[in-house]
Amino acid sequence: MQNKLTWSLGVLLGAALVGVPLAVFAEGRPSLVNTRIATPFGANGHSSTVDGRVFVGNIGEDHATTTTTWIARVFRPEAVTYDAAGKPSFAGTFSAGKTVQVRNGENALAFCFTNPAQPYTLSGGVAVYQPFIFDSMMFNGDNVFRRRTADLRVSQPFTPQAEVASFTTGALETLRTVTGATLRGIEPTMTSDGRLLIYQGAPANTGGIDHMMYAYNPTPCLATGWSNPRPLSMMFNDPDAGVKRYPLAWKRLKAATGEDFGDTASGPLVRGAYAWVDHEGRNLLYIAVTYTDGARREAVSLVGADTNWTAYHIDGAINTDRMDIAHLFYSGPMWNFEQERLPSQSFPPGQGNEAHYLPVTKTHDVLSLFGSNTGDYNEVDLGELMDPFHLLFLPMNELVTRAGAYDLTRTPDLSGHFFTGALVGSASISPSNAVTRASPDSLWQPHGKGKALVVPGGSALAVPLADPPGAPLPGVGADVRALSVEFAVRPDADIQQGCTTGNPYRYLMQKAGGLDVIYEAGNQLHFSLVVNGQRVRLGFSPALPVGQWTHVAYTWDGTTGVFHEYFNGVPTNRALPVAPGSARLGAGTLYIGAGANLDTQRCPANGEGSFRGAIDEVRIFTHARSNRSICLTAHGANCREEAIQHAPSAGQFVMSAQAPACSGTQALNTAACQSAMHRVCAQRGAGDAMANTTNTWDTIQQLVSNRPPISLAGVPVSSTATDLTVACAPIQHQSVAVTFEELARIHAGCTDDRVVTGTHCAAAAHRFCNSQGWTTGQIFELTSRPWVGCFNSGLRVDVEKSVLGPVSNLGDYTAPGSRLEVSQWCRTQGYGAGVVQEIPSGTKAHVHCFQPAVTAAWKYTP
Repeated sequence: MQNKLTWSLGVLLGAALVGVPLAVFAEGRPSLVNTRIATPFGANGHSSTVDGRVFVGNIGEDHATTTTTWIARVFRPEAVTYDAAGKPSFAGTFSAGKTVQVRNGENALAFCFTNPAQPYTLSGGVAVYQPFIFDSMMFNGDNVFRRRTADLRVSQPFTPQAEVASFTTGALETLRTVTGATLRGIEPTMTSDGRLLIYQGAPANTGGIDHMMYAYNPTPCLATGWSNPRPLSMMFNDPDAGVKRYPLAWKRLKAATGEDFGDTASGPLVRGAYAWVDHEGRNLLYIAVTYTDGARREAVSLVGADTNWTAYHIDGAINTDRMDIAHLFYSGPMWNFEQERLPSQSFPPGQGNEAHYLPVTKTHDVLSLFGSNTGDYNEVDLGELMDPFHLLFLPMNELVTRAGAYDLTRTPDLSGHFFTGALVGSASISPSNAVTRASPDSLWQPHGKGKALVVPGGSALAVPLADPPGAPLPGVGADVRALSVEFAVRPDADIQQGCTTGNPYRYLMQKAGGLDVIYEAGNQLHFSLVVNGQRVRLGFSPALPVGQWTHVAYTWDGTTGVFHEYFNGVPTNRALPVAPGSARLGAGTLYIGAGANLDTQRCPANGEGSFRGAIDEVRIFTHARSNRSICLTAHGANCREEAIQHAPSAGQFVMSAQAPACSGTQALNTAACQSAMHRVCAQRGAGDAMANTTNTWDTIQQLVSNRPPISLAGVPVSSTATDLTVACAPIQHQSVAVTFEELARIHAGCTDDRVVTGTHCAAAAHRFCNSQGWTTGQIFELTSRPWVGCFNSGLRVDVEKSVLGPVSNLGDYTAPGSRLEVSQWCRTQGYGAGVVQEIPSGTKAHVHCFQPAVTAAWKYTP
C-alpha cells in the first residue's frame, strides 16, 4: 500500500505555505518525565483546589499550644515561562499568600467542593472559593478527622498578579460514620465529587496508621454518614454501588510481582502514606517505602486503573534518587492547564492555555504533580503503562515488594504478565537517575528514564518468560505475526578499550531460539529474530556513540515480512531482509546485558561476550509499532517530522494490529474497535487527504500545529467475516480530550469507561461538540479519559428505527448490526456513513449522515 505521507514536510511547507506565519506551527515540547524542577512552593502537608489555582499548606506547628499555621497561595499558570529548550520555570508562579492559624490542626488537609464544576464565584472582580477543608487532629495521637468551612478570596484572579486577598476558616465538626463512630486517620485526600475519602489509617479505626484506607459518603462533603472504613485493597469487593463508580474499585489490586493485596481487613494490605487521589478516583498516588527516619517517605508510587490495578513504583524524576530526601505530599491540577484543552473547558471559561501550559511532555496522559515538602514539580506519563500489545516492559528501576520495601535484586515487569527480572552477577539498578541523563545534559539529547540497569561485564538481568496456566501466551508459547523491540542503551566509553584482536562481539539481549541483539566490535548492533523456525539476521547497524544514550527500536511485520530499524525515533533506512511468517520467543530465560554464559572477559576474543554499560526501558510488543509511537517513547529525541512521514507497513493496516480485541463484527461496539478505526483512519486518512489539495492546509495544521495530531474518528460501513469497511470522519474536525466528569455533567449516563460506546456517551459527545460549534461528536479513543472528535454532518434527521433495519428495530442502537444499518441508510441518502447521536423517542433515532474523508476496507486479522 502506498502511503501518501512520504513527502518532505520542509519542502511542502516551503512550496505550499508561502506567507504563512511561522507562529502558526507548534514549537517542540520536550519530555520532562526525567526532570525534576524546583518551585518556590514549600510547606509540609498541602492540598490544591480542583481548578489547581489555590494551594494551602502547613508552614508551622506549635505543639505546646497545638497551633498550626496554614498559608494559602495562588498558583498563577499565566506566569509560567519557558527557556529555549521548552523547560518551564515557576519563579513567579506562586503568590506570597496569606496565613491563618488553626487549633488542633495537622500537617495534611484536603479540599472538598460541593460543586466541583464551579469551584469559585466571581464577586466584584474577586474569585471567592468556599470549600470545606478536611484535616485530622493528630497532636495527641487521636487522629480524628474533622471538617471546617473556608473562605478564600483571590484578587486579580487568572492573571500573573493574582493574590490571596483573605483567608478565613470556620468551626470544626468531627467526621462520623454511619454507625456514629469517629472516623480516625491522617493525611486525607478526596475525589473532586467530595464522596470518596482516602487516607492513611488502620482497619481497626482506632487511630493507627501505615495502611491505605477509604470511606465513602453518598452526600458530598458531609460531616456524618461516612461508610465504615475499609482498606484500599477491599474497594473491589465493596457492595456499595457508589464505591463501584470509581475505577480504583473495578479490579483487585496487585503488587508489582503480581501478588494480590488482601481482600479482608487482616490480609496483606497496601502500606503507604501521604496519598493523593486523582479527581475521578482512577488512580492513587502514595509513598510506599520507609525512609532513613523509619517513616514511610520513599518510593512515590501509583496504583489504579491506569496501572492495570498494579502498584507502580514510578520510574522517573519524582524518584530521582533512592534515598535522597523524604517525599511526603504531592497534588496535581489534573488536565486543567493542558495546552490542547479548549478554552470552554478551562477555569475561567474562555481562557485558553496556549502560551502557558502544563504538562509540557506531549503524550496522551501526563500527570502534573507539585510537591510541597520537596518544593518540586514533576511529570508522570500514564499513557505508556497501558498498551494491549505489551509482552514485556522492564523500566529497570527497583522493585517494591507487597510489604512495602525495596528489593534491589529485581526489577518489575509492567506489561501485566509479571515477568519479573532478576539481577545476575554484578549487575545493579542505578541508585539515582543521574545515569540516565543525557551527555551533555540536555532535554533535547537522547536519554534514558529514571533508574537504569548497569552491567559492568559478566552480569545480566535474567527474565523468565513462561505461558500462564491454561493457554499459551502470544509471543511466548503462541506464534505472533508481528513483533517490536525497544530499549535505550549507553555503552561505556571504554567498552572496546584494548580489544584489538579476534571478534569481540557482545550480547545486549539473548533469548535462545527467539531473538538476540549483539553489540559488535565496531559499536554497531546486529538484531536477529527467528521467523518460521529460521534465524533472520539484519546485519550491522550504523555505529552507536559510546558514553551516550541511544534509543533503539526494531519492528517486524510478519504479514509483509518487512523489518524496520530506528535510532532515536528515526529510521536508519538501510536495506533489511524481508521475512514474512510467524515468530515466538518461546518459554525460558531472556538475558539482558549478556548471553546465557555470562562471559566475564574484558575483551571476548571469540565473541559471545557481555555488554558493558547501561540499558533502560526494555519493551517488547506483539505488533509492529508505528514510527510515531516509537518517536513518542524516545526520550530527548527530536524525531517528529521524520516520524509522521514514515510509511507504515501493510500489516499495520489491520484492525487487530491496532487493538487486539477488534477481531470481528461482534466487537464493533467495543472501545477496542473504536480505537482501531480511529488509528487506521489517523494513518490512512491523513495520507489520502493529502491527495486532495482543498484539504492540504487543514491536514498540515493537524500534523504540525498544537492541535492534536490527525485523530479522525472511524465509523463502520459494512462488515464481513474477514473485512471491515470504515468511513473516516471529515478532515476538517476538532479532536480533544475530555473527562467523564465533564461528559456526565452534559449527559448524566456517560459516567465511565464501561459505558463509553453506549448511547449516553454518544449523546454527551454530540452535545459537547454542539457547544463547540460542530454538529456531530463521537468518542474515538479511550486512554485514561475519553477523546472526542467533532465534525460537521450534512444530514441530521430523526429516523424511525424500523426504517433503519431489523437490528435497529429492536431498539439497541449500539449493537454492531445497528451501527452498520445506520451507515447503510445514510448511503441511500447520498452520504458515505452515519452515526446515531440521540434517542428522541422510543421509536426514533437522531441520525447524522456525513461525507467521509476516505472510506476503505481493512482486514480484521492478518
